[in-house]
Amino acid sequence: MRYLIIFFLIINFKVSEAKSIKCEFEEVYQDGSIQLGSMLFRDGLLRYEYDDKQLFTIIFNNEYFVIRNDNKNSVSKLNNDLILNELKSVIKNYPNIKTFYSNDDINIKIHESKDNNFMKRISINSPDANLSIYFLNCNFEDIPKRYFQPFLLPEIK
Repeated sequence: MRYLIIFFLIINFKVSEAKSIKCEFEEVYQDGSIQLGSMLFRDGLLRYEYDDKQLFTIIFNNEYFVIRNDNKNSVSKLNNDLILNELKSVIKNYPNIKTFYSNDDINIKIHESKDNNFMKRISINSPDANLSIYFLNCNFEDIPKRYFQPFLLPEIK
């Protein structure tokens, strides 16, 4: 569940004046565990890929898909979740967002980067997840649409 929250947080944001962005991410959990990966975003398409081969890649391309990293032929559809949809609505107006959101049991803090005009950190506190996501080495670049095809998933370069 905690990994899915990340996907929906990012899915509807708008990158200021750029249509595509590529970032590395670091998820830091309350217990001190860390997950690393890469995030690609282009015109409403999203790819959120964990580096760990035991985890998965999440793609949004009109629908949500989960692809196992150890078996790229294992593709499943991902259902919506009420909490995750609430998080999507918080982020959809990026970069015109507030720094703090609270709704029911979810608290979200946004920290913007002064270096690259993008989010530096998202902090999420809820009964289902307590974590921070750091966005690192973000580059605004043209990303081909083929990187968002769940059934023909090329490696991120």
